Amino acid sequence: MTTLAPPATPTSPPAERRGPRYAWYATLAVGLGIGLFSYGYQLTGGLAVTGLTNTVTWGLYIVVFMFLVGVSAGGLIVVAGSELVGSHRMESLNRLAVIVSGTAVAAAAVSIIPDLGRPFMAWQMMVSPQLMSPLVWDMAVITVYLTIAGIDLWILTRPKPMPRSLRIMAMITLPVAVLVHSVTAWIFGFLIARPFWNTAILAPLFISSALVSGTALVLIIAWTVRRVSSWEPPSHVFQDLAKLLAWFVAVDFFLLVAELVTAFTSQTEYHLAPLEMLFSGRQAPLFWGQLGFGVLLPFLVYAIPKLRARTGLLVAAAVLSVLGVFAKRVNILMPGMYEPQINLPPGASGGVPGGGFVLDQLYVPTWVEYGVVIGIGAFAATLITIGVRRWVLPQAAAEGADVEDAGDDEAARTH
Repeated sequence: MTTLAPPATPTSPPAERRGPRYAWYATLAVGLGIGLFSYGYQLTGGLAVTGLTNTVTWGLYIVVFMFLVGVSAGGLIVVAGSELVGSHRMESLNRLAVIVSGTAVAAAAVSIIPDLGRPFMAWQMMVSPQLMSPLVWDMAVITVYLTIAGIDLWILTRPKPMPRSLRIMAMITLPVAVLVHSVTAWIFGFLIARPFWNTAILAPLFISSALVSGTALVLIIAWTVRRVSSWEPPSHVFQDLAKLLAWFVAVDFFLLVAELVTAFTSQTEYHLAPLEMLFSGRQAPLFWGQLGFGVLLPFLVYAIPKLRARTGLLVAAAVLSVLGVFAKRVNILMPGMYEPQINLPPGASGGVPGGGFVLDQLYVPTWVEYGVVIGIGAFAATLITIGVRRWVLPQAAAEGADVEDAGDDEAARTH
């Protein structure tokens, strides 16, 4: 006797757990509101309402920019690399990695705007660019990278993505991702007046730490989406990401040690002062905390099979890696900024109304800067949330429906 399989039901996205959903939306709305209010206040008061001065001209906004540029390429490099070597183990993360990368580079572009004293004049950079300026290179590369992320997502969301198209995009994505980080590093490295940044190894350092933060963030977001919905990536995905992170952290640490050892043994005056600031000065707590909690502890979790098998511990290690890379960006920027350009009495003007001349300016971000950064974070989280709901969850539902239909067909044949 033959029995007919029941008719297939329409495909719908995996069910979300409604508990935290509306609280999350409210959190995003509050974060965006804080960011808009803070930036509006800065527009009326100028950069004087921030902690930036004539001495310390780059601060929290540039740290966020450096960090987001790194996050933008890390996950996408892993996915593109897997595509080029013919591995499909990361295939379930393709759309998520592209969404995270595109969002991060968009947020990085936004984070530059508050650092401009006269943002309404930025259009002149596009109509009359100085082609020898690394800032112009960075703007061009970020625009290209954002375009590539959009094209990549469009290809991945086609009903039947062409493998050849994905491979071609991977071949384009990898060099552009490397170029994004190299150009960002060159913005700092070409400044001869800042010897702490004037090193050839800065670009490799940016790329290695980008691989750490980008891959760790994809792991965190994948775990979060799995927790709040019925989306279920293959069980091996988290272990594969952990193994990659063990190598990425090790290489990043090696490059950092190589730079520090070279600078320290050279005993060059202009390098020693920033190093002393890192080892025993005002940046020492953040520097040693970064090495201990942002490098050593996560590496042990990634490298030891019994530890990385515990998903909760693995996600905690990924969070520490992301925070460690952010701290590393601070430790790259601030020692170079704190080193006075004119180390002679009466010092350099702090640039604060009513302030005197100081030799050593201390930078402390104001509530305005923190508020703007909260808004940028909420903006990025909003884009990721929309991307996950629009393109990741429907893909999981479609794949689940295909598996169910295949099972029904097999059952019909056996009867």
